[in-house]
Amino acid sequence: MFKFLAKPLNLLLACLVVILVSSFAASMVQNSAFSVKVDTVSFETANGELAGYLYVPRGVDSDNPAPAVVLTHGYLNNAEMQEVAAIELSKRGYVVLAFSMYDHGDSLWEDGTPAQFSFFNAAIYDAVQWIYEKDYVLKDSLGNGMIGVSGHSMGGFSATAAVIYDEYDFQVTGIRKIATMLSVGSDFRYIWIGDPLASMGPRSTGVVAAHYDQFFFDNVVDEFGAPVNVGSVRFKDFAADPVGLAFVGRTVEGESEAGVYYAVDGGQRVIFTPDETHPQNTWSLETGKDTIQFFETAFEFQLDAYGLDDLDSFGVTTGTTGQTWWLKEAFTLISLAALITMIFPLFALVSGLPVFNKAIGEANEAVAKTENSRDKKIIKIILVTLSTLVSAYYIRVFMDRSEELKLLSDITLYIVAASLFAILIIWMAAAIVKGINSENKTIDNIAVKFTLNASIVILIAMFYRWLLNNTDLFTTGAKWGAPSVNTIVYWAILSAGLILLITVISSFFFNHGQEVKNPYGVKTTPIQFGASILNALALVIGVLLVVAVTGWIFKVDFRIYTYAIQIFNWPQLMEAFRYIPAFFVFYFAAGVSVFVNTRGMKKGWLADIYAAFLLAGPIVVFLIYNYNTLYSTGVAAYPEFSLSAILTVGLVPTLAFAGIIMRRLALKTNNIWTGVFFTSIFFTIITLANTIIYQLAELG
Repeated sequence: MFKFLAKPLNLLLACLVVILVSSFAASMVQNSAFSVKVDTVSFETANGELAGYLYVPRGVDSDNPAPAVVLTHGYLNNAEMQEVAAIELSKRGYVVLAFSMYDHGDSLWEDGTPAQFSFFNAAIYDAVQWIYEKDYVLKDSLGNGMIGVSGHSMGGFSATAAVIYDEYDFQVTGIRKIATMLSVGSDFRYIWIGDPLASMGPRSTGVVAAHYDQFFFDNVVDEFGAPVNVGSVRFKDFAADPVGLAFVGRTVEGESEAGVYYAVDGGQRVIFTPDETHPQNTWSLETGKDTIQFFETAFEFQLDAYGLDDLDSFGVTTGTTGQTWWLKEAFTLISLAALITMIFPLFALVSGLPVFNKAIGEANEAVAKTENSRDKKIIKIILVTLSTLVSAYYIRVFMDRSEELKLLSDITLYIVAASLFAILIIWMAAAIVKGINSENKTIDNIAVKFTLNASIVILIAMFYRWLLNNTDLFTTGAKWGAPSVNTIVYWAILSAGLILLITVISSFFFNHGQEVKNPYGVKTTPIQFGASILNALALVIGVLLVVAVTGWIFKVDFRIYTYAIQIFNWPQLMEAFRYIPAFFVFYFAAGVSVFVNTRGMKKGWLADIYAAFLLAGPIVVFLIYNYNTLYSTGVAAYPEFSLSAILTVGLVPTLAFAGIIMRRLALKTNNIWTGVFFTSIFFTIITLANTIIYQLAELG
């Protein structure tokens, strides 16, 4: 079998078969073995256009209506992040609408005002208006809707706002369209309109308030009641928090119990406190179980209150909490692995074509003869370890653009001064040696090579200093419309400087005494450079074509947890064109590092792991340190580093994949260029397809 897969065409076909089969299996989980009809939908609203997925159980129609649940995501994500609740509720018989908020996914904000931090205000209530008009959505004889709303993070704010708006409308119409609300990962104390607790009325409402939520659910104050800025990444207990107690009507008693329903204002309220972080709510068996049980309990209460039959009479299955959504995740993970794997046989086929084959450079034969001493190998391991720790430390500094950048900026001046001094010393030494032995050519070669490397270090250091001193780069506005990507790209460019400085400085030591034709993998010709771009574009188009066709046929993407490869729309592609040059700087530095540090490694699988570690290792080290501290002490190592820390999680698979891809393509081309161009274009596009993009003409 493995000999069969050694041929590129056979391996490519095998990958496509795996993608086909696993995507079909994922779609079967999503539509609950065809018992639920899943459609992509888009609809006009008062504020623009919303798009997402509509789940309608088979048998539900105007003669057999069912309760409905409207779901949406948080600040960084799209409709797909609500698949846990969407799959589990729809297969039990609820109608489900899981949609992307404005300026996310295919949803657009078009009311004429900037959408920045306004996109979620009316998003869920706009979606409620649309789903309420469907004749297969259950209502009582007066028109009160049996609709539940739920959202994660900013989606939770939107769900709470929807209830407030619905209560405003009730004062005029006498009809409540929303019967139940579950807010996930959002805190009532941050609601900006009205009195959210008073607006719950007789509805059934709940909140999922994770113990390790990075943002909400506690309000640390000093002995005088003044807020204390101690960071939000810490253990919380919303069931004992003053706002939590007020929510469940237990302020007088001063205590409440998680998971217990309390009668308040003719309705019922409950708090769930899973041992999870903020993003874990979207990928959790425990929160999934709480969600299933909440809507079952909540709708039973509301149906009884409005004089309707129980859930069973409307075809909704009750009393079960078994979950299958994780199977979809397993199948999409298999698809994701196959999609990344297909890049290599696809490249082997494309690079064999006329013109495209010009990307293959001259073999770096001297590298094969390289022999590192045991001492050099030990030093290299120590250096990589230290650089990993340094890079891990500076993740927070770069992403938060903290004052510690000034120290690093000052260090670059010392690097420049030391490099200039070292050049002076090496030429003075060369002059002395030549004076003793005029026939000595070796010292001249060493001096020239050292000067070249030192000059590169000086150029990198000066440019790096400029970047460090300009922290206003990549600020959200008309030019840079993706706020989360702005944080990532600034980190990426500053990380590129560190990577290049460490790689260039260390490579002189490790290459000393060796004749290496292309030590950094950057040596190329104009024709080879152009062919590398063509190969990269062909790979990007080929892979994204598979992603698009799979999404169109099966309505699934390639995902694991919060990380997904999915097709983009036109605004996202246009935004990607702006960011690709910036990310190119990072992937260029990463490509050089991978080329220099993995060449000559004999075991391919070990070299792949090493390449992945070179890029993703610092983030993995940082996450382990930060969150291990949180779980063991109750306070994270960096308690004020919240949103940016969450962003780093999605970088781990991207950087691991990028390291492996760049290593393997460099092996085939004997240079870094095809791998650098492909990763810069491909990973920038999928990053922009998975987060918020403000469609702004200007901000003022």
